[in-house]
Amino acid sequence: MHTVSKPRVSLEERIEILKNVDIFSTTNEKILANIASKLKEGILKAEQAVFHKGDQGEAMYIIADGAVKVHDKTYVFAVLRKGQVFGEYSMLDTEARSASVSGVVKTRLLKLEQRTFYEVMLGQIEILRGILQVLIKRSRRQNYFEEKLAESNRLIQRKKEQIKQEKAKSDELLLNILPEDIAEELKASGRSEARNYNTVSVLFADIKGFTTAAEKMSAADVVKHLEYYFTAFDEIMEKYELEKIKTIGDAYMAAGGIPQPNTSNSLEMVCAALEMQNFMRQHKEARRSSNDLCWELRLGINTGPLVAGVIGKNKFAYDVWGDTVNTASRMESNGEVNKVNISGVTHQLVKDYFECEYRGKVNVKGKGEVDMYFVNRIKPEFASDQEGVKPSAEFIETVKEIRAGKRQ
Repeated sequence: MHTVSKPRVSLEERIEILKNVDIFSTTNEKILANIASKLKEGILKAEQAVFHKGDQGEAMYIIADGAVKVHDKTYVFAVLRKGQVFGEYSMLDTEARSASVSGVVKTRLLKLEQRTFYEVMLGQIEILRGILQVLIKRSRRQNYFEEKLAESNRLIQRKKEQIKQEKAKSDELLLNILPEDIAEELKASGRSEARNYNTVSVLFADIKGFTTAAEKMSAADVVKHLEYYFTAFDEIMEKYELEKIKTIGDAYMAAGGIPQPNTSNSLEMVCAALEMQNFMRQHKEARRSSNDLCWELRLGINTGPLVAGVIGKNKFAYDVWGDTVNTASRMESNGEVNKVNISGVTHQLVKDYFECEYRGKVNVKGKGEVDMYFVNRIKPEFASDQEGVKPSAEFIETVKEIRAGKRQ
C-alpha cells in the first residue's frame, strides 16, 4: 500500500467510518476524533497485497473506497467493500495472519497501527469495554456457528451413511443380476464386451409336470413353489462358484467357467447337478406323507466353447450363445427324471471322478447320433457320503488345484 501525502478522507468522514467499527461502537466522538487523526491513508492497486498469510499482524485496516479479497493461494474466502474492516485482531495480539488480503480494484485504505492504537487506548475504559463487547459477541456468534456446523456435519454424515447403504443395496441387486466382473465393468465404463470362452459347462434343468400342474394352481402358489426350488438351486450354484444365467418358466439354466475362465467347471457343474437331484429326492420324501405336490427334475449338461456377454440397453441380461448351449439343452430334453445326463465331451472331463453309465448314441433332433452318459454318483474314493452326492475334502482340494491350474 502506498501512503498518500495529502489525505482525501476528511476527519469527519473518518469518524463516521470508525463509528461503524465494532470495537469502537461504545467509544465517544472525542476519542474517535483522536483515533481518526492518527489513521494513515493509502492507495492499494488491484491485485496488490496488503499482507500475506503468515505475516505478523501489526495493524488494522478500514476500506474507505474500493474492495479487497481475503484469500489463500487457491480460494477466495470473502470480498470486503467500503466501510468494512479487516485485521482488527492485530489490535489485540501479533499473531500471524490467517489469510492473505489483496486489492480487487484500486482501493483507498485507512490504516491504524497497533502501537498507535495502544497509545490512544491507555486509560480509555470505553475502548476496552467496546473490545470486550465485540469479543463476547463474536464468541457467542462463533459458538452458534460451530453448533450449526456440527449439526450440518452430523446431517451430512447421516446422508453419507444413507447413500452408502443405498449404494450397497444397488450393488447387491446388480450382483444378483450380473456376474461381479461384468457388473464392475458396466459401472466403470457403461458397457461390457461379449467374450469368447473355450471351455464352459452349461446346465439345463426342467421340473417335470410343473407346467400342467401350474394350470390348476393360483399364480401366488406357482411363484411360491418355483421360488422354493430355484432358491435352493441358487444356493447350490453359489456353493460351487457357478453362474445362474436365467430361469424361463419352470426351466433353470446355469454355466460354469464364466466370466472368469477355468478348467474345473465340468467337475463343479456335475457336483452341483447331483446335489440338485438329491435336493429334489429329499423334498419328495419329506412331503410324501402330507400328499403335497412334489415334482421331479430332468437335468442335462454339456461342455464346450461359447460366447458370453451382456445384452440389452435398459434392462441388462447376462447370457450365453453357441452350439454348446444348444447341445446342453438337448442333453436335458433327452434325459430322464432323477438323472444327470451329460454329453460325451463332458464325460471325458469328469470320468476319472464320477461313476457314469453309457447310454449309447442317442438320436438328437438336428444333431444326429450323440453319445450320452448318466452320472450315477461321485466315485467312492472321492465321496464323503455313501450315496456319492457329497464330495470329500480331498476331492474339493483337487478341484481347487485344477481351477488354479496346478493340476490337469
